[in-house]
Amino acid sequence: MMLIAVVIVGIMASVATMDMARVMREARESELLFRGLAYQNAIREYYAAGARIGRPDEYPMTLRALLRDPRFLGRRRYLRALYRDPMGHGKHAWVLIRAPGGGIAGVASASHARPLKTHFPSGLESFQRAKTYAQWIFVYEPHPGLPSASLLKH
Repeated sequence: MMLIAVVIVGIMASVATMDMARVMREARESELLFRGLAYQNAIREYYAAGARIGRPDEYPMTLRALLRDPRFLGRRRYLRALYRDPMGHGKHAWVLIRAPGGGIAGVASASHARPLKTHFPSGLESFQRAKTYAQWIFVYEPHPGLPSASLLKH
């Protein structure tokens, strides 16, 4: 009787562990979406600020420029902090998407794990076809109708 109870408790514990791992991964996916969109919006704001000061078509050269824009004497911030890729390893681990004229147009996860999430809000429909988190690309394109083949991953 005791052996059966131990086996049942072991099975229940393994099921709970698998459920907890899934919940943790779903939370990291949500955080990836939040952080990726934060970078995309910060790059959009940086780009727009450049157009207002007569420097159009200018992307940030580094992610750190989103913390303090070097083009302005005062403090101009687009992000509160540099976020790390929640799916990757290391401090930041983002794959940088380079703009044709230089600078950073966006970021993507470095993870090649298969996503759990399959349904996305408006504007992120392309993520539904992604086979890996690395295909969740958060990029700012000022002219979305133009081909983006010139954006390079680095």
